[in-house]
Amino acid sequence: MKEGISRLERLPELARLKKLSQISTKKDLLQLSHALFPGTHCPLFGVALTASLIDDLIMLIVGTDECAYYTKRFTMNREAQGEGRDNVFSFAMSQHDIVFGAGEKVRDAILHLDRTYHPQAILIVTTCVPEITGEDFVSFAATLKDSVEAAVAVVRTEHFRCNNHMPGIERTLLALSEFMQPQQTVANSVNILGHRQHGIEKTELFRLLSARGVSINLSLPSKSNIDSIRRAPQAALNIVTDFTALPLAQRMQKAFGIDYVYFEKYASPHRISAAYRELGQKLELDIESTVAEWHRQAEEAIATSAQDLVGKSFIYGNSPLMAFEGAAFFTALGMKPIIISARDVYEGDRAHIDEILARGEDPWVSMVANIAPLQRLYPVLKPDIYIGHENPHTLARLGVAHLVLDSVAFKLGFELPVAIVKMAAEALQTTSKTKTEGVRHVAL
Repeated sequence: MKEGISRLERLPELARLKKLSQISTKKDLLQLSHALFPGTHCPLFGVALTASLIDDLIMLIVGTDECAYYTKRFTMNREAQGEGRDNVFSFAMSQHDIVFGAGEKVRDAILHLDRTYHPQAILIVTTCVPEITGEDFVSFAATLKDSVEAAVAVVRTEHFRCNNHMPGIERTLLALSEFMQPQQTVANSVNILGHRQHGIEKTELFRLLSARGVSINLSLPSKSNIDSIRRAPQAALNIVTDFTALPLAQRMQKAFGIDYVYFEKYASPHRISAAYRELGQKLELDIESTVAEWHRQAEEAIATSAQDLVGKSFIYGNSPLMAFEGAAFFTALGMKPIIISARDVYEGDRAHIDEILARGEDPWVSMVANIAPLQRLYPVLKPDIYIGHENPHTLARLGVAHLVLDSVAFKLGFELPVAIVKMAAEALQTTSKTKTEGVRHVAL
């Protein structure tokens, strides 16, 4: 391992990176090459990813042909896979529109959508060109209230201000709050905010709440429509399952007085226990003994599968988990982090970083979605497993196990870390078996 690292340190790509001990803010996350490839999605993807899950909502993309095509193609494919709706319409700006403004034409487009399709709401999604030229679509949307039946809100994507799609998700959720209306509070009811996957009713968290008589008022955006969003303030508590929904929960707390609990897709059983305890306290539920037993069972299951993980090295790529929390979890199992790919340093990440450093590990940290130059380093570092999105054939040729966590992204609670460790062990076992069979085949 030391020989591999010394060779790697002489590569110009690595000279661009910082070690984990040097990471404090997003500015410390550097990339392996001048250009990111394949690169991150823009916020427009985050808007489409979120809004396409909501019934009775139409998106009107205002921007260039490329932005319109990109969004339409994504939502069409998603609907074909049964994961969302193709609810996208586009206003492709001409050169004349860019120079002289497109407000009146967009007004005509919205009137047409309202009268033809009768949606409950229309989301005007602006993109870089009209945002840079300075057209004020927020004020423009306010003038439409007396002209259309649908509720109207605006999301600014502003890709020139960020380098990933997460702000698009956050801004869409915030825009949806404009449709909410004051309600009478319903006791023992909750909203689940930030869950973007189908199957919320299959999660451990949902089952626990249902067994204790707690009703799910709304799961936003995974299981929602405009009417349910209007009635969101009737919930007694918000449960935030993704950091992109935190600003929405904070806005609802200020506007409607609804408290919230942060219950991320944690991998750490201890953090899951803490989140359950806070949830139980705020809903006045007696779940302490149940959670303690689930915690014990999870630790036993993890310990059984983790025997095959101890001492294995890993590169952490793009996955549904928070990068530093996920890497800290695998490090706690006795695994050795080589490189961690991250898109930002979020609130709370400092604790995860300190956990990794306290275990004597100080891996390199790179900007996420810079896979092409990272691939040059695999033969030198020889990681045992790659966690996240990568080309499986590339990894297979090098004998590197591959763990993709998308299939368990919908899970919430102790079920998540148990599934992750089991999948990691299976991935390593499969790769080891393939290597052995390859050697036997050559010998024959």
